[in-house]
Amino acid sequence: MTIRSKNLSSAIKRGLKGLPAASLALLAAGCAVGPNFVRPAAPSVRRYTEQPLPASTASADVAGGNAQRFLIGADIPAQWWRLFRSKPLDALIEEALASSPTLRAAQAALTRAKESYLASVGSFFPSLSGNLQAQRQKSSGALSGTPRAPGAVYNLYYAQAQVS
Repeated sequence: MTIRSKNLSSAIKRGLKGLPAASLALLAAGCAVGPNFVRPAAPSVRRYTEQPLPASTASADVAGGNAQRFLIGADIPAQWWRLFRSKPLDALIEEALASSPTLRAAQAALTRAKESYLASVGSFFPSLSGNLQAQRQKSSGALSGTPRAPGAVYNLYYAQAQVS
């Protein structure tokens, strides 16, 4: 039992020795694009489909099976969900709009996020702090072994600087 655990631990140690080299190889592979990389141009297409869309779709003899028409270039109404004539959908959208934040609240949230980000960036810069203390001490004369000896008065100075 002990021999197997020793073999296992030595195998793990051997495997861990190659970990820095493997990590370095993966890091170098992430930079494989190189300094001469040129972003490819966006495709020059005029529509999402290869073929033009038909004027209408097929219809079926079921509820809601009417043929759909594609109006290319037509403007979509602002309240597009009303085109479905669904009272549950209308109620859901009304509730969502009533619960959504106002423009002012959204701008305040964005400002808060920006300020939090800027505050966190400060942790990447060096920090310097210092401390200076002075203290006056008097020790008892009894410490010297003589009962009525005068105590010794001395000063202590502490200076500390920290860079992180």
